[in-house]
Amino acid sequence: MLHDSVVKVGQSTIQVGPFNDRIYLMSLAPEDGPAIIDELTDIAASKDVSKIFAKIPESQAVPFLSCGFEKEAEVPNMFDGEAGVFLSLYRYPWRRELGNMEELDNVLSVAKSKHGKGNVSTLPGSLNMRSLRVEDVSVLATLYGQTFKTYPFPITDPEFVRQEMDDGTRFIGVFEGDKLVGAASAEVSKDGWSAEMTDFAVNPAFRAMGIAGALLRALEKDCDKAGIKCLFTIARGCSYGINSLFSKGGYEYAGRLINNTNISGSLESMNVWSKVS
Repeated sequence: MLHDSVVKVGQSTIQVGPFNDRIYLMSLAPEDGPAIIDELTDIAASKDVSKIFAKIPESQAVPFLSCGFEKEAEVPNMFDGEAGVFLSLYRYPWRRELGNMEELDNVLSVAKSKHGKGNVSTLPGSLNMRSLRVEDVSVLATLYGQTFKTYPFPITDPEFVRQEMDDGTRFIGVFEGDKLVGAASAEVSKDGWSAEMTDFAVNPAFRAMGIAGALLRALEKDCDKAGIKCLFTIARGCSYGINSLFSKGGYEYAGRLINNTNISGSLESMNVWSKVS
């Protein structure tokens, strides 16, 4: 299946299509203001997607909330000192129904119990870490293809990964010799204020070796040097490992996005975690 398209509506950026069965307002331009809500609902009707999802500054939220959106997560200091909110409008009741709430709540409870305990971030001597470059895009895309059955963005396409690098996303990889065995990225906002810690992948044969913790710590140091103020992640709600990774790293739980993302073969709910740098 083809991935959803990333397009402009006015000066704002959205992702839309059947793959995630949603519209995602990724970046709201202030000049597009409340008028964009009608445009999004018209597009949603024409494409018949079941969810509209928006990441916007808190100060822009009232018109969305008055039109039926609900707040699912809030990240402090995301936009130049202002909180960011994740809002959702469900066009069909089934999209907001949770069949695995007990599992999601248990994952979250376990993760919260480990808050601030720290991650192992020292790699075994057989492994080395470095920033990834354009010449690494093919092996990086291959690693992602081996890790995720599906993913909300086409990270298994080397050209997409290359474009992400060109747009300022910072990728770091862990190698055994010349073999890439783990990777993650920090997707930096256009204003340089915040970064989404994302795209964590570790070859199954190399798990439980501290690779994810080492990648997270390296990305944090990189972002700190760049003056990035807010770090956040959108993590699979059913994953004990990734939620515990961020909780142990001092990230605060910020909310749950219901049936939000097509990842690993189906629509899944996602947890938002954040950390003010």
